[in-house]
Amino acid sequence: MDRIKVYSWAVVAAAAAFLATSLVAQPSAFPRLPILIFWVGALVVAELLPVTLGFETRITMGYPILLAAAILFEPGVTMVIAGLGSLDLRELRTQIPVHRALFNRAQAMLHIGAASAIMSLSGDLLNPFFIAAAAAADLIINLGLVSVAVHMEHGIPLREVARKIPPSPLAGFLLSYALLTALGAATAAASRQGTWVVVAILVPLLFARMAISGARSREELSERVLKQQEALRKATERVLEDREQERARIAAHIHDTSLQMLAAASYGSANTSKLLSTGDVGRARESSDMVREALDEAMGTLRDSLVDLRRSAVEAGGLLQTVTRFADQLSTVWGANIAVKADLESEPPISVALAAVQIVQEALVNALKHAGSDEIRVNIAQNDGAIVVVVEDDGGGFDLQEEKGAEHVGMQLMQERAAGVGGTLDISSTPGRGTSIAATLPAGVGLS
Repeated sequence: MDRIKVYSWAVVAAAAAFLATSLVAQPSAFPRLPILIFWVGALVVAELLPVTLGFETRITMGYPILLAAAILFEPGVTMVIAGLGSLDLRELRTQIPVHRALFNRAQAMLHIGAASAIMSLSGDLLNPFFIAAAAAADLIINLGLVSVAVHMEHGIPLREVARKIPPSPLAGFLLSYALLTALGAATAAASRQGTWVVVAILVPLLFARMAISGARSREELSERVLKQQEALRKATERVLEDREQERARIAAHIHDTSLQMLAAASYGSANTSKLLSTGDVGRARESSDMVREALDEAMGTLRDSLVDLRRSAVEAGGLLQTVTRFADQLSTVWGANIAVKADLESEPPISVALAAVQIVQEALVNALKHAGSDEIRVNIAQNDGAIVVVVEDDGGGFDLQEEKGAEHVGMQLMQERAAGVGGTLDISSTPGRGTSIAATLPAGVGLS
């Protein structure tokens, strides 16, 4: 068992011991059942509106309710309210393990139990000195237990954990905590007039918390958009650099091949003219044949270069037009039926569009060359902020594990293109039943 589990169960055991001791010391301290249910229910509602801090630590608007309970009731009762009412929806969704869920409840019981124990020493339930001391003990024990848990689970030094868990600025956090403490004291005082007064205080508070939660969600969304924009900017820069390097390579290739062949053809043509003028028809014919061969070779290398240039660019019409035109050209050359279907709300950033084009081109060429496909379907859709590109064929298929073991260059290139813009690539194939290649790429902030 790792350290964090041992620590979690130790905290649970400590909370159970504290609770048992408190209940044995004052067995008659329990309020009537409807009152207990009211306070547990109020805490459950407040716990549904958490705020996430660093290291996945969460705080809720339950603190004023717990402090009010600590002021009004004995430690055992307060701990029962905390244990039953500390609801975390992640427990119901099984997003956190059992030891973590029990630790969260146990540490809440311990820190509020300590606050209640301090308040039980006061003859005046609303003594400001004891309320301040109870609030300080609650905060110190809470942060202390959580800090040790984070230290054990992540191996981060305690000093760094203690520095990062409270929100910045620290003075603002402490002021907010003091105001929530005053609210808890006011709630305890109001409860003497009846539970309806407590409801009148808490309902506006919870609505305000919902507004804060919405603002925080919008802030987090804005942060994610900014990060995505920065990632796309860097990806675009990489794509532009790659394209410049690719164009320089193609220019060098044209210079070293096509231009040399054209120069040879020009020289041969002049030589042919001279031979014809001297009446040497035989040698002129040989020279003419050499010119033709040089021109054929130059045309072949130029054709290859043009294909390379086409494969490294997105045409003016955007992603759909580029893919459609390339598919039409392949259909003409290979005699295959390539159907392109698209549903795009906006044009993706150039880096994403280029990655999508290159993945489609590689998948189509592979399907025609290696799978022997006659029917190929290309579907491009935009869903939930992502561009989903799917290429399916009815070819022979292959064993995916064998291809991975063989280090298939085409598959690696497609995966690199997708990963380069923050996307993913999924390949599924069965021998005799065709192949499906699906790329999920970030749509980014597209231009309508």
